[in-house]
Amino acid sequence: MITNDSARQISSTPVVSICVQTYQHEKFIAQCLDSLLSQKTDFDFEIIVGEDGSSDRTGEICDLYAKNHPDKIRLFKRDPKNKIFIRGKKTGRFNFLENLKAARGKYICLCDGDDYWSNDQKLQKQYQFLNENPEISLVYSSYIHQKKDLKAVVEPVQDKIFEPEQLKTIHYLGHVSTWMFRNDLQSLFSNPIIYKAFAMDMVLFAYFKIKGKIAGQSFTSSFYRYNTSGMFRSKRKTETARDFAMIHFYFFRYIHTSLYTFLTSGSGYFIKKYLKTIIRI
Repeated sequence: MITNDSARQISSTPVVSICVQTYQHEKFIAQCLDSLLSQKTDFDFEIIVGEDGSSDRTGEICDLYAKNHPDKIRLFKRDPKNKIFIRGKKTGRFNFLENLKAARGKYICLCDGDDYWSNDQKLQKQYQFLNENPEISLVYSSYIHQKKDLKAVVEPVQDKIFEPEQLKTIHYLGHVSTWMFRNDLQSLFSNPIIYKAFAMDMVLFAYFKIKGKIAGQSFTSSFYRYNTSGMFRSKRKTETARDFAMIHFYFFRYIHTSLYTFLTSGSGYFIKKYLKTIIRI
């Protein structure tokens, strides 16, 4: 792992850490970082960029941003040798986890290198909300969703607080680029699920919904770009169905350990869907 020396110029006590995972994003990473740097806050924040061994100009662009913004950006160049394999396939999991472990803020936000934030008040609004509501573990907001035809639509979110009981049958809310959550991850880092489940954002959501309440905010904060090479779109239907079935089993085994929740949270639907894809082959 290589990190930029300029990181020492950043405040050692940022309030928020923004974790950026980037790989083969040369067309998008500049817009992503510009949108994060433009945030208007009354507190210090850091941007942790994990560049995962891209073969295009992503790493070069990240180097330039880290050099020009030593007061904000901590750049980590990940060694491809450290990639974590899940069911025999290379993943970006090591980069994701190391970014989270490097976060020094009280709160954490995420933004993939091909997405960006559309609202320069995102950090300030969510920080104030979490500060005023200590029982909330994660907050999310509305976002702009680019579809396959490249048209963009707003996915609206209501101002609402979900109680733990309501969350038992909810697997995901909002989009990961809209989230802010508390930096309370030590027990997750020692949980085997982080090396088994295919979608780390779903793991984080499952983890935080048993930590406390989860809240939605109606303002629009982020742009979620359609990516033809994204994890889900590059898989066959059989693989996707299997992965969703397996992740619900992992939630049961490693997070909530409730057979009742496992049986009533929609796991049966995904298992049946997987079995149907096998029968059709």
